Amino acid sequence: MLRTIILKAGSNASIPSLSRQNKLLRFFATAGAVSRTSPGSIKKIFDDNSYWRNINGQDANNSKISQYLFKKNKTGLFKNPYLTSPDGLRKFSQVSLQQAQELLDKMRNDFSESGKLTYIMNLDRLSDTLCRVIDLCEFIRSTHPDDAFVRAAQDCHEQMFEFMNVLNTDVSLCNMLKSVLNNPEVSSKLSAEELKVGKILLDDFEKSGIYMNPDVREKFIQLSQEISLVGQEFINHTDYPGSNSVKIPCKDLDNSKVSTFLLKQLNKDVKGQNYKVPTFGYAAYALLKSCENEMVRKKLWTALHSCSDKQVKRLSHLIKLRAILANLMHKTSYAEYQLEGKMAKNPKDVQDFILTLMNNTIEKTANELKFIAELKAKDLKKPLTTNTDEILKLVRPWDRDYYTGKYFQLNPSNSPSAKEISYYFTLGNVIQGLSDLFQQIYGIRLEPAITDEGETWSPDVRRLNVISEEEGIIGIIYCDLFERNGKTSNPAHFTVCCSRQIYPSETDFSTIQVGENPDGTYFQLPVISLVCNFSPILIASKKSLCFLQLSEVETLFHEMGHAMHSMLGRTHMQNISGTRCATDFVELPSILMEHFAKDIRILTKIGKHYGTGETIQADMLQRFMKSTNFLQNCETYSQAKMAMLDQSFHDEKIISDIDNFDVVENYQALERRLKVLVDDQSNWCGRFGHLFGYGATYYSYLFDRTIASKIWYALFEDDPYSRKNGDKFKKHLLKWGGLKDPWKCIADVLECPMLEKGGSDAMEFIAQSHKS
Repeated sequence: MLRTIILKAGSNASIPSLSRQNKLLRFFATAGAVSRTSPGSIKKIFDDNSYWRNINGQDANNSKISQYLFKKNKTGLFKNPYLTSPDGLRKFSQVSLQQAQELLDKMRNDFSESGKLTYIMNLDRLSDTLCRVIDLCEFIRSTHPDDAFVRAAQDCHEQMFEFMNVLNTDVSLCNMLKSVLNNPEVSSKLSAEELKVGKILLDDFEKSGIYMNPDVREKFIQLSQEISLVGQEFINHTDYPGSNSVKIPCKDLDNSKVSTFLLKQLNKDVKGQNYKVPTFGYAAYALLKSCENEMVRKKLWTALHSCSDKQVKRLSHLIKLRAILANLMHKTSYAEYQLEGKMAKNPKDVQDFILTLMNNTIEKTANELKFIAELKAKDLKKPLTTNTDEILKLVRPWDRDYYTGKYFQLNPSNSPSAKEISYYFTLGNVIQGLSDLFQQIYGIRLEPAITDEGETWSPDVRRLNVISEEEGIIGIIYCDLFERNGKTSNPAHFTVCCSRQIYPSETDFSTIQVGENPDGTYFQLPVISLVCNFSPILIASKKSLCFLQLSEVETLFHEMGHAMHSMLGRTHMQNISGTRCATDFVELPSILMEHFAKDIRILTKIGKHYGTGETIQADMLQRFMKSTNFLQNCETYSQAKMAMLDQSFHDEKIISDIDNFDVVENYQALERRLKVLVDDQSNWCGRFGHLFGYGATYYSYLFDRTIASKIWYALFEDDPYSRKNGDKFKKHLLKWGGLKDPWKCIADVLECPMLEKGGSDAMEFIAQSHKS
């Protein structure tokens, strides 16, 4: 199968020093100058917007010297000359399709020994040609501010996706691949990477029902295409509540000890009998925190977490389509179909893993919620209880914010506020801190670069070159981190272009960016985009800063973990480079970075007050983190509930009773069975966007979280800046992309041979280890 994956596809010009004493990257890597930037330059391009506008040529008043030093060429998105307009995107798609067809024709007609020896490499090249369009379009659909570009991306994505699905069911391609792999005279001359990619592609061909009759193959293509379209429609509407407002009787709110200032900001209906509380903005959330009337909180919470009936129908349609596809492939469930080739090899092992986590966590979760139960029981004039089931039965999701606030009112904390802490963590401070961390543990740094005209989709986008101290530039990160209308609301790492070696007969480098290996050969630079929605705050006339709360620092570290995997997982073939690995392995490097983001030693090195430059005190951080981490087990259990919901929506009962399956009824029944913060009122499942991108594999987050915890304690707990252990993690895990079996990677990092083969015992070991 010619694969494309997204995580839920010239020359480089970089910032020159004022002395113009620049070091040019060799060959393709530049047509502009690159220099070591001065200390603090990363911080400045994110924290000083006037500096950024000036060096990036956006300031109409900048000096002639500056205009000369930072002269910009015209290009398209990501330095692809086609991508200057929506029509250019369509042209790029058509050219890529033509190149793919020409390569396909050559492969089908070349039966020579040379043709067989290069067959897998050509399959990889065919995949790269298509993926660079599909991944690009996936990114544009989610992020580009121009609707015309978004429409063009949707059209091109559909066209390419359909072409790829046709190839995935092409019997002649599969037969040729099988003959190459089964012929010792040929396979003995192939590299380990070629054999690995060949095996992966053969497995994916067979997963597409390659040997079924033509009608079945055609049905597979149709279903895959429809799942893609319905899924995209589903994901596009997960942010929207079911209604714009919820009516609350005035008498209920007026007698609920809610601030009169807040009530005055609410509109009323025509008769003046009901407040119309909007389901967007701060008002509803403020009421959840302050309203003593449980029925009002329940109504508000349900409205905030519900979606439209139309969205529920989209989800139901998506789930049923997947069940039909699985049944077509002779599988008992979509989960069984989807888990082939994953670390967790079957649904039973996944569900056992989740249940083990839940069993290990539920008592701790109930203990965390006990303070809410005590306060609520007192309000209801009920006797206090220490029984786990009684605690969980009493505490509902609409109680959490209200009673947490009440608890802290009754038990004032001397911990600093989130706002006070954020003043030490400007976006520039955090990016600079990440670069310093990567320099120490991996020997790589982030270096700001001037973008050419047309290279980015917004003037707020910053380009960072990833520089290895041994190899020079090894990749490119486009940072789209500031809030903007029309962007995806979810933080994301988009693979735009994978790393791979330059193919032997490749001569056109106009649409890619190229780096040089130490041995003088060349490779396609990995190009990724990090997308977040951080909010700048005006602190002075014409000056704004982006202050990150610690949760946002953690988010940025997480996404940078994906980025480092993309940069360092540099294989010869794109099918297994970077984050192109098993779904239940891909979150591991990013979740490991969350441990760094919570480490006091890291945070005190990064945190500098925006006004005074003072370093944040460890005691200040510890007090704040203690006050915000008191529901950690509750969060883990909630993630486990979502993972179990994902499994429930993709198990065998869907196929056996497809006409009667009700997604909301199933969701609410599962909530009641799992007990913690039970939601049997909303249809929140229709807003669970990961059901599309992570269908039957959402457990991956929890699974990788438990593994990341073990790796952190083994390698970095004693010294988070350890170069020795950073090199160990890079050598045994990051550098392999999807080439090496993930269980083997983990076994090598942890020096735990019993994990090498995976299986039920390994899954149980990982689940049990979460208790630590």
